[in-house]
Amino acid sequence: MIAVAVLLFPILLSQDVDKLLDRLRTEDAAERRRVQAELMRLGPEAVPAMLRALESAAPRPEEEVARLVKRLASASWKERSEATEALVRLGRSAIPVLEARIAAADPEAAWRLRSAILEIREKAGQDEQIEETRAAALCDALGQCGDGRAVAPLLKLLGADPPEKRLALKIRASQALGLLRGAMSAAQAEEAADRVLQVLERMTAPLDKALLFQALGRLGAPGAVRPLAALLADRSEKNVHLKRSGMAALAAIGHGRGIRAIVDALGADDVYVRQGAAAVLEELAGESFGYEPRASAEQNQPAIEKFRAWGSAKYGKTWNE
Repeated sequence: MIAVAVLLFPILLSQDVDKLLDRLRTEDAAERRRVQAELMRLGPEAVPAMLRALESAAPRPEEEVARLVKRLASASWKERSEATEALVRLGRSAIPVLEARIAAADPEAAWRLRSAILEIREKAGQDEQIEETRAAALCDALGQCGDGRAVAPLLKLLGADPPEKRLALKIRASQALGLLRGAMSAAQAEEAADRVLQVLERMTAPLDKALLFQALGRLGAPGAVRPLAALLADRSEKNVHLKRSGMAALAAIGHGRGIRAIVDALGADDVYVRQGAAAVLEELAGESFGYEPRASAEQNQPAIEKFRAWGSAKYGKTWNE
């Protein structure tokens, strides 16, 4: 009896997780948080099911359609119907691939392909929004779980379609990857940073940019230093909070050139930018060297020179790279 229970446990657990994942299809943010907490409680056992669910948010239409079209030729009516339903779940990204398959299909398969396209178009708006909301919640849960198995699917999600598509979801995937830095290789971190930077280029809202800066800081990838340093030096960018978020990311990355950009920000025109730079540098250096954000540039010059000397000694060649 005990042996039967042991054999059944994985099946029962999988069913429980699937029910939880279905509950993520809700507009109720409090309910999503409750489900996320339950998934976290289940721990590693819930990760495979979460990854399968996330996989549906980043479909490869060509590969998946080819697999499902083969099932449309099955002798089983049930299997043909299940394949049709699976085609519908692929969403709008699959429509061009489905249309291209119609001409070579047999009459019933062609009918099913047309039916799938029609249903996708009818359901597209609401269903895709629900699935995107669920995928975002899954990104949050996977980021917090710390399981390295989530890295590759999250990278796939970031590269699943053009960088300008599904930006809100990609922000959540970027944040999850930042949280998973300890579970990924240096090469994966660089790839993640590159993809996050591609998403960043499409962002206009300062808050969204700040969230991506945070992810870049956690990833610690040197490739993010140049654009973040350029932001600090850009006098046309007047959003102080954005610049301070960029400083925090550069400090987290810890590359000499990025720290030098923060030191350069001690001479910024805006006092609040100077305050942000001073706070970051004091935490890194362990002292302020007498720098006062509200003092004149002339008064602060000795302190700035001391910060430069500290940075050069600490970071060596990377300070000037």
